[in-house]
Formats: sequence, C-alpha cells, structure tokens
Amino acid sequence: MDYEERELILELFPGTPPDLLPLGEMLYWQDEEGQVHIEERGAKGLHLVLEPVGEAPKAPQVCEACRRHLSGQALGFFRHRVGGDPLHLRYLVLCRDTARCASHAEPGRLREILLRGILT
Repeated sequence: MDYEERELILELFPGTPPDLLPLGEMLYWQDEEGQVHIEERGAKGLHLVLEPVGEAPKAPQVCEACRRHLSGQALGFFRHRVGGDPLHLRYLVLCRDTARCASHAEPGRLREILLRGILT
C-alpha cells in the first residue's frame, strides 16, 4: 500500500499546520453561480469560496492567481470573508476564465491565496 508524504505526516503528526505540509493537488474552478473555488485536494477544511463583486475592471490589471497582465474584460473582482468576520473582507482581481488561469497559475501561488483566506 502506497502513502503520500502528506498522509504520513498527518498520520504521525495530526496537528501539523497546513502551511507546513507538502503541496497537494490544487483545484481552481468557477461554479455556475459565478463563485470561484480554490481547494487543496486531500486537505480537510482547505476550501475557499470567492464571490463575484460588481463589474469588470475598466483598465488592465494583474490577476492575483496567474500574475498575468490582462485587459479589464478578462478579469473580475472577487471577495471573501477573512476569519469569518462579515465586516472584514479581502478583495482579489482574478481571471474570469479559471480553466485558462489555472493552466498558467503556479500551484504554490494558489495555495498562498487559499491559506491567506483561511488562516488569517
């Protein structure tokens, strides 16, 4: 039976913080309601949902996930609650085409966005 490195660490040290675990498979998609999801497969509780906000930016911007400089039409504003506080929100500029963005985004960058949203 084969075990992944992160499974062994969690078995031996169950209290290991997520940011110290080896990088797992990052899932990045947009649902039919327009919300963007970032999730680390196999890590319980590591799932961030970003809701769309307002219109697309008018000027070109840099996507937070793939770090490409794109026109405002290709991007959107998204937000999520920080620490469960409804008054503490974090805003991000992300590509509207998450499939294409995911192909350009580094898994480490997606994990950084995910952990900032969950652990802060």
